[in-house]
Amino acid sequence: MLRSMIARAGTTALLAGLLVVATPTTSEAARDYKPWGSVAMKNYVLKAGCHRYAYRYEITVPNDEGWTAEIFFISPDGTGLAANTIDSGSQKDQGTRRITVCRPSTSYGKHKIKMKVSYSEGDDVTTGRVKPTHFRFLSPR
Repeated sequence: MLRSMIARAGTTALLAGLLVVATPTTSEAARDYKPWGSVAMKNYVLKAGCHRYAYRYEITVPNDEGWTAEIFFISPDGTGLAANTIDSGSQKDQGTRRITVCRPSTSYGKHKIKMKVSYSEGDDVTTGRVKPTHFRFLSPR
């Protein structure tokens, strides 16, 4: 009986330890994304043919030495739909841009926008990812 109690206690401790290792904490998940900007796009009806769709961006890096943002639009199936690059040499740190999307190149549904931001600190370049956002292409009624 004592042996089975020890075995059960050991198994419970082992499983609890595995859960702690396998489950990231909230602070670990938050560290993956940097607060250096945001990008968002409203939901649009996906029209036949090729059309331009607007999105908004804001870059908030820690200094004014120079920055670059790479923005990736991902289809519901995980494939790349479009990409855009914005840099401090030719664009403002916030504004509206447009991407061209052709109906045959994507599907209706939830799409993802990812943004990677790089900025200069003297001779060093620091890079990080901003928390992704989502938008939907809706079917015309």
